[in-house]
Amino acid sequence: STGAAGAAANGDGTSSGGSAGTGPLGTGSGTGGAGGATGGGGGGKGDVGGTGGTAMVGTDAGAVRSKCTTPKGPGLPAGAPALTPGTWKDISPPGWPFGAAFTQGITVDPCNPAVIYLSTSSFDPSQAGLFKTIDAGATWTKLGKLDEPIRIRIDPKNTQHLYAGDGVRGGTEGFWISNDGGATWAVSKGWAAASKEAGYIDDVYDVNVDPTDFAHVLVAFHAFGQGDVLETKDGGDTWIVHKPQGWGNGNAINFLFKPDLGLGDANTWLIGTQGSGLFRTTDAGANWKKVSDIGIQHGGGTIYYTKAGVLYATGGDQNQRSTDNGVTWTKIGPGGGYNGIIGDGKTLYTAKCFGPTSMITSLETDGLTWKDFNAQKFSQGPFELAVDSVNGIVYSGSWGSGVLALKVAQ
Repeated sequence: STGAAGAAANGDGTSSGGSAGTGPLGTGSGTGGAGGATGGGGGGKGDVGGTGGTAMVGTDAGAVRSKCTTPKGPGLPAGAPALTPGTWKDISPPGWPFGAAFTQGITVDPCNPAVIYLSTSSFDPSQAGLFKTIDAGATWTKLGKLDEPIRIRIDPKNTQHLYAGDGVRGGTEGFWISNDGGATWAVSKGWAAASKEAGYIDDVYDVNVDPTDFAHVLVAFHAFGQGDVLETKDGGDTWIVHKPQGWGNGNAINFLFKPDLGLGDANTWLIGTQGSGLFRTTDAGANWKKVSDIGIQHGGGTIYYTKAGVLYATGGDQNQRSTDNGVTWTKIGPGGGYNGIIGDGKTLYTAKCFGPTSMITSLETDGLTWKDFNAQKFSQGPFELAVDSVNGIVYSGSWGSGVLALKVAQ
């Protein structure tokens, strides 16, 4: 008998579904369509044929599943940087003038952790732009179009589909979409209409995505007088403008939504402001409640959930911790301004953004006791951190210190 064919790929349509498995036990392999990779046939029982292979997105060399629920791996390409467990290594794009230039966001592909996007900025836009590596930082390619990108977000169901927030400087400010892994970019269809309604909004400061729906996006802004939060539920075709309620410009916006832990929902958000503190909404921006006097550090703010559901947020005066999904907050760790915080499932990592500074850590089961990770010092700390959980690597986009990689000691 013959099993069902595999599903077609999402996104750019570069791969067809796998062919049906054949034979009494379904031992056949489904083969991906043009531009795809081979998909494994299903194992049917009795006289039922196997199902076809899973459709793939991308080229043969870098194909990923169209629905990626777990990252590819383990293992990285030959030639990936050799990392010593417990020691941070500089893997920055060679020759890039960090110090004059500085890192912004860093994002690891959720389906292929050898692919990393790095945003860089500068007071000279010729020394800024977007970089991509497909070998975990051994080599980097500068992608065109975007002058001063700040955040990159990757669609886990089609990792060729990206969002970029670009702002503060340069000539390409706004909300951008790529459907080819960053090779080309276009402004979303509804952006111009939203700009006309809200005034000057191109100066993007933060972009975050609903963890259950990549088409549901929140955007915050840098420009003076632009405290709005813009929301799209259709991937940028149309936008809802949420006016500020007691805060100014230069804000970070996040969903307080961790579905695997049963925390929050798509209408629960947190806005971090510069000077006015943190505000929380449970009704998609209709009403907000101030929940902390500590706002974000200039440049931006990030949050992180542990497996136990404890929430961490970076701050302009000190980092903070919440055990009730952002309703109340407690100060933690040394004072100072922080932009980036993350965990690897066991250990939390953060550092002051201005140095000399060192990475400080705490066990995720603790979060109250912090110490220097090791004796390494850096000129500046992380703007954003990212984790390759499959290969046990933490990446830090560390302002003027460039890109750092840490192999987690087992």
